[in-house]
Amino acid sequence: MSLRAKLHEPLSRFDEAALVAWGNRGLLRRATKDLESDSPSVLEDSDAALRLTFAGHQIHFDAAGPARASCSCPTTGVCQHLLAAVLWLQRSASTSADASPTEADTSGAAVTDNNNAGLHEALSAIPTRSMLQHAGKAGYRWAWHYVQDLDAGREPTISAGINIVIQLRVPNIGFRFMGGSVEQLIADTQIKAIEKYRVAAILAYRLAHGLNIDPPESSTRPKNAELDLGQDHAVAVSAKEAQRESRARLRESTCQLLSECIALGLSHLSPNVQERFSTLAMWAQGADYYRLALLLRRLADHVELLQQRAAGADEHRLLDEIALTHALVCALTANDAQGLAPAHLIGRARNRYDAAGALTLLGLGAQPWRSASGYVGLTLLFWSVDQEVFLTCTDARPENQRFDPIARYRAPGPWSGLGAAEQATGRSLQLIGAQTSSSGRLSSAEGSSATLLPEPPQALPAGLPIIERWSDLHESHRNSRSLLAEPRPNQDWKLLKPNRFGQPRFEAARQTLVWPLEDAAGQVLNLELAYTELNQHAIERIETLPPPQSGATALMARISSTSGQPVAQPLCLIHLPTPRTPLRIDALYFDQAPKQGVMDRARNALRSMSPFARATPTQLNLARLPAPLIDLQRWLQRQSERGLSGAIESKVSAELGTLCQRLAEAGFNAFATAPQPPLASAILRTQYILMQHLPLLGHAASVEAAVEN
Repeated sequence: MSLRAKLHEPLSRFDEAALVAWGNRGLLRRATKDLESDSPSVLEDSDAALRLTFAGHQIHFDAAGPARASCSCPTTGVCQHLLAAVLWLQRSASTSADASPTEADTSGAAVTDNNNAGLHEALSAIPTRSMLQHAGKAGYRWAWHYVQDLDAGREPTISAGINIVIQLRVPNIGFRFMGGSVEQLIADTQIKAIEKYRVAAILAYRLAHGLNIDPPESSTRPKNAELDLGQDHAVAVSAKEAQRESRARLRESTCQLLSECIALGLSHLSPNVQERFSTLAMWAQGADYYRLALLLRRLADHVELLQQRAAGADEHRLLDEIALTHALVCALTANDAQGLAPAHLIGRARNRYDAAGALTLLGLGAQPWRSASGYVGLTLLFWSVDQEVFLTCTDARPENQRFDPIARYRAPGPWSGLGAAEQATGRSLQLIGAQTSSSGRLSSAEGSSATLLPEPPQALPAGLPIIERWSDLHESHRNSRSLLAEPRPNQDWKLLKPNRFGQPRFEAARQTLVWPLEDAAGQVLNLELAYTELNQHAIERIETLPPPQSGATALMARISSTSGQPVAQPLCLIHLPTPRTPLRIDALYFDQAPKQGVMDRARNALRSMSPFARATPTQLNLARLPAPLIDLQRWLQRQSERGLSGAIESKVSAELGTLCQRLAEAGFNAFATAPQPPLASAILRTQYILMQHLPLLGHAASVEAAVEN
C-alpha cells in the first residue's frame, strides 16, 4: 500500500480545530484560498515517502504523517503549503471514498465508528521509553511530578470525537491526538519545552482512565562525597543533598517549637518564641520552603500582637494557624520520604506566568484596594469565554509611591492596544499572547496585546453561571478541599441575581454599608462594604441608586464567610440585556451616578418606607454544629490557652480520647483513631481535623494563612 493511502486515516482526523492548532487560523485561511486557484501535484508516492509540489515548493511526508512533514519554503515550522497539502489530501480521499462505496465502508465509516476506541488504545499504548526519548529524563520527571500535583478542580479536560483533546489548565494549553507517537500530539499554543508538556498530557490522560504510569528513574550517578579524591580534594555533599538535610532539620525544629507553644500555653508565650519563629521563617526561605516561610512569618507577627495586647490578636485564631503550620510540616515530611515535592506544599517564590495563547475575555469591572501591608492596587476582573473561568489582572505599588488606582483605571493599559482599563468594562476583547498564572492572574507583560471587539456583547456568555438561590451559593462556597490545597481566590467571585434588592443602610458602629439581597425563597444575603477612602464613591453610589429592576439586574460580588454566614462584597451591577437594550455594566467604584429627577427621588423615599426595608431580614439558615464537635472545639481552645505545664498528661490525653470517641460514635470517622503521643502534637492534629470539618458543615474556619500563601 502506498504511503498516500496509509495517510488517509490519520489525515481524516484533522478537523478545522486541529488544523488551526497545527498552524494558525490565518495560515489556514491563506491555504484554503491558494487551493482555489491551484492544486498540488504528486512527485513520488512510495511505501516510505510522499512528495508533492505546490506553489513552487516541495512538501515531503513520511510514515509519521503531518508531525514530521516538511516544506522546502524558508518558513520555519508549519507553513501554508503544508496546510494546503493536508487539505488537498483530505479532499482527494473524500472524493475517492464517494466514488467507491465499498472503500468508504471499510475506511471512512470505520474511522468514525471506531475512532475513539482506536485512538484511546494508541494513546494508552505509547511506551514510557518513547516519552523518555522525547522529553529526556528530566522532562519525564517534571511531567510525572506535574500530574502528581493535580488536585480536584485542576484535572485536565478530556474530550473525544474525531480526535482526542487533552486540555491542561495550568498552563492553559490543549493537545490534540490523531494517532501515532508522542511527538504527534499537536499543541494549540507553542511554549518553551513543549516536549515535557506533551508527556504530562499523556500521563494525565492515563491517570484519568485509571491506568498506571511509571515513576521516573532514580539517579544512579554516584554522590560527590563517595568519590575518593584524597583528603586534600574531598568534595562536599551535593547542594541538593545539603538542601534536603537542611529541610529535614528545619521541619524537626518547627515541629518542636509548635509543640512547645501548646505545652507553654498560647496565653503565656514570651518574646523569645516570637524571635524563634522569625528565625525559622528566614531558614525556611533559604531552604526554598516558601509557603512554610510565609506561615512562620505570620506566626511571628501574631505572637508579637499577643505580647502587645493588640486588638487584632486572638489565641483561637493563633491555634488555627499553628495547627495549619503543623499539618503542612507533616505533609512535607511524608512527601519527602517518598521523594515528592508537591508545588502547592512547597509554595512559590513569586508568581510564574505561562503562555495561554489567544483569549476572548469579557470585562466585568474593576476594584481599587489597599492592603494591610501598605500596598495600593487596582484589580480588573474578566470572564474567560474560552476557559470558562474568572481571570484577574492586578497593578499594585507600595503606598509610599503615591499610586492612584482611580487614575490608573482611566490610564492606558494594562496591555498595548487598550486605551484605558475602563474601556474593557462591559466589553469583549481579544487578548493575544496572554500569560496566566496558576492562581488565575493575567500578566500585563509587554508581549500581550488587546483588541476590543467592535460590537458590545448582546448577552452574557453561556458558561457564566448565575446564582439565584442563596442556598446554592452556600453549597458552592463550602470548602470541600483540603486546607493545604493550593488557594484559588478567583473561585470566590460569584454572579448573583437577587429577586429583590433591599434598602441599603450604613452601620456607623462598624463603619460598614449593609445592603440586603433577597432571593425567591425569601432568604437574605447581606452585601457589605467597609468604609475606606477608596470605597467611599461606591458606598455613595449604592446609597443613591434607584431601585434595581427585579429579574433584570445582577450583581458581581466576592463571597466570604463571617461567623459561618456568607457575605458578599460588591464589584459592579450588571443590567441584563433585553430585546431593546444591550448588556450594560455599572462600575460602582468609578462610574458617576445618573441624575435623578423629582419622580426618582420620590420613588426612593417610598422604597425606604417599604415593609422589606424595615423588616428584619431572614438570614441564610446554616446547620448547627453537632454538640460533640462544639465540646471538642471548646476543649481544644481552652487547653491550648492553658498549656500542659503542671497538668497530668495521662488525664488530659484521656479527656481528648473521650471527646474523639464521642465524635466517632456520632459518625465522624476521621476522629476514630485514638490520639497518639506526644500530647501536644496530638492536640494540633485533632485541631486540624476539626478545622477541615467546619467548612464542610457550613461554618467558617480561620484559615487566612491557607489562603494567602
